[in-house]
Amino acid sequence: MAIIHPKLSQLRLSPLNQRRVKPSAVEAMADDIEAHGLLQNLVAYEDDGLLWVFAGGRRYRALKILAKRKRIKSSDTFPVELRTKEEAIELSLAENFQREDMHPADSIRAFAALRDTGMDAEDIAARFGQAVSFVYKMLRLSALAPALIDLIAKDQLSLEAARALTLTDDHDQQIKVCKAANGHAHTIRRMLTTEKVDTTSGAFLFVGREAYEAKGGTITIDLFSQGAEGFADDPELVRELAEEKLDAIAGEYRAIGWHEVRAALERPYDLYMKGSMYPATREPTEDEATRLAAIDAEMEAIAQAEGEDSERIDPLTDERDAITDSLRAFNREQVAVGGVALWVAHDGSLGRGFYRAKAEPKPKASHDGPAPLYGKSLFADLTRIKTRIVQEAVASDSALALDIMLDSLAGQLLHGAHSFQMALEVQAKTVATDVPDELMATSDVRSVEDMMATRFATIPAEGRFEAIRAMSTEDKMALLAGLIAMTVDGTVFAGGSPGQRHHNFEQIARASGVDIATRWTAPIGLFDKMRRAALIDVLREEVGAPSAENCATIKKKADLAVNVSERLSAGWLPAPMRIGAFDQPERGPEDFDPESFDGEDEDSEVEDMKADELA
Repeated sequence: MAIIHPKLSQLRLSPLNQRRVKPSAVEAMADDIEAHGLLQNLVAYEDDGLLWVFAGGRRYRALKILAKRKRIKSSDTFPVELRTKEEAIELSLAENFQREDMHPADSIRAFAALRDTGMDAEDIAARFGQAVSFVYKMLRLSALAPALIDLIAKDQLSLEAARALTLTDDHDQQIKVCKAANGHAHTIRRMLTTEKVDTTSGAFLFVGREAYEAKGGTITIDLFSQGAEGFADDPELVRELAEEKLDAIAGEYRAIGWHEVRAALERPYDLYMKGSMYPATREPTEDEATRLAAIDAEMEAIAQAEGEDSERIDPLTDERDAITDSLRAFNREQVAVGGVALWVAHDGSLGRGFYRAKAEPKPKASHDGPAPLYGKSLFADLTRIKTRIVQEAVASDSALALDIMLDSLAGQLLHGAHSFQMALEVQAKTVATDVPDELMATSDVRSVEDMMATRFATIPAEGRFEAIRAMSTEDKMALLAGLIAMTVDGTVFAGGSPGQRHHNFEQIARASGVDIATRWTAPIGLFDKMRRAALIDVLREEVGAPSAENCATIKKKADLAVNVSERLSAGWLPAPMRIGAFDQPERGPEDFDPESFDGEDEDSEVEDMKADELA
């Protein structure tokens, strides 16, 4: 532990800071610091050349406000207690748990973060002085739809109602039932427990009747069934016991050292996308080889004397299979990079899938000539943000949405255009607009998918056609606009270049009338991702050569990023996000080369880091 005095420009707010802070509280803190000074150190860890504040987030935000007010400078220094990142994870959560005013929603997110690091409920409870039962409850609540956890954070959904909603893992059903029950816990529970659990179901068979009844579970016997089959009266208990058993098994795999272990009652839907990993085969030991040869000889002798159907062959076959199965196992190298998915199969057995969880390191790309202005990954992220903003505008304009759909259909069916050339592809495919949080730090643009899930949660999967037929024209047009907006795509993917589809997207963006600068402003996270040369080029273009040359003397890249963010005028947008950026379909990568940002793996970025170290 050490106390250092870095510049404000070297500090960033860590994502480990779990607590949500009201703007009014930050303003009050800023006034207090201006009057009395910073009375308590910030606590941070170093990562990627920057200092990330994980304790004292409100004080850090207050200092940023004072900098905006011109009461302090970005070059002013402040006392910071330096910790390791590993210490930061634990201390950040411990500090939050000790606060009496920590909101339940923050607790839910914090426990989930700990679980994602590999800790189980018992470890979490012991480490932070919490009851195991409380930890289990919070972890179960973390399985709620993110929109519902947001409602908890806004005090619009009670914890009792939230617990009732965990009776199902289906996020769509959770949202639908919550809205239909108006948030009443008793009604939610009744709606989700109308069906009991069949004792022949996979979950019940996995738990076992003895374990279920040992916890006080009761069974309603089906008089028309054979034996003691029936229905478990407590589906929640069945689920709890199944999850506990799965978690225990998952713990065993984690203890072995697997890189990633996922456990869920149902088979992961994305498992097929990960690529299977198969165990390696070793040569049998001398004893194993001798025993296998003896078994083969004995089985052959029995078959000749008594026939191949002899009952004496079965135990020998089982023994031989056991030996050969033991020759196939995952080695240490596979375990270190491998993942295990565990689930409950329909027959109550344990389903297992093995896959490669840790990607192989990619060789660094080499580039000849000067570094291009835009980087592949960030170029794609910026066009995703632009897509999200245009989607938002289309979703509120049903007439435009109808025009977009007609244009796409006419282009493909009347004029022979290919679907990939259109900004709207007429197929059931949602366009993902997710980008790193640091690029959305100053904007509140929600994805249309989230908005649609909230507004039209009551549309049932069964009886959907009848429900849509019964909707008002206004609701139908709103549904049409939202669904079409979800498929509009202006993303320029990493390594690609703008084409006809992006030209079509610019037409839609212009027709929507959206002012992107009012929906998104460039956060400091954008400039952190840019290369030094790109930052200077932006200043030269927007502010002028003298200012750019002056800033070029700044040694630390983090300081340079802050200077650029402060010098750009309000409403500035990076080129890929400007309306009309891809108006000409033939416009190619020479105008917007996706190589200017996101250079963490590029040689020029390494040179920037070396320059910072020398400074």
